[in-house]
Amino acid sequence: MTTLPRTFIAVSTSLLALAALAACGKQADKPAGGASASATLAAKLFPDDFKGVCSGASVSAATAYDPAGTAHKALLFSTYKDDLMDQSSSLPNDWTVQFDEHADAYKAVDLVVCARRIADKQVKICDGYKDKDDKPTGNTVRWHTATYEVAVREARTGKELEKKTIEAEDSTCPMFENFDGSTEAIDDYASLPDTAVLDLLRPHMKR
Repeated sequence: MTTLPRTFIAVSTSLLALAALAACGKQADKPAGGASASATLAAKLFPDDFKGVCSGASVSAATAYDPAGTAHKALLFSTYKDDLMDQSSSLPNDWTVQFDEHADAYKAVDLVVCARRIADKQVKICDGYKDKDDKPTGNTVRWHTATYEVAVREARTGKELEKKTIEAEDSTCPMFENFDGSTEAIDDYASLPDTAVLDLLRPHMKR
């Protein structure tokens, strides 16, 4: 039973060795190729490069925001636990960008939406959770409604264009949760309604 895995690993190692020799040959012809590729990747923008915009920082490589333009791209950061996390997947596809290994896709971003949870209120205890074997776990969730401060900012300058306080009042217990122990109690919070974010951002997108 163990012969096949060892044989496979050995073959794979040999293939890697041949690939490495081939790569060395190419590098000998173009010594700067590998360094250039690494530099290109390092120069690309990624979502986390825009997180500081929520604190007023600027991203000089981002696209300058033109209020009269019609082809804007945005990123959304929202509070998750004690930090901001990229939640841009909740935006319409044509409002945001996706990573492209062949291009610096995030350079097109000119708007950043920042949704910070600034207050919350516990409204119920959720229980009845079961494990994968359908057995009760004893886990509970302290469920909170929440208040978010949502701001639209220019990506290149960090300038705030608009800010609004929005209430997340969903009191429905979550169907699924991640727990570390069988008797663990955790806090969870109502999410910001997607429609509220879109309504705030839409006037700046000019679509």
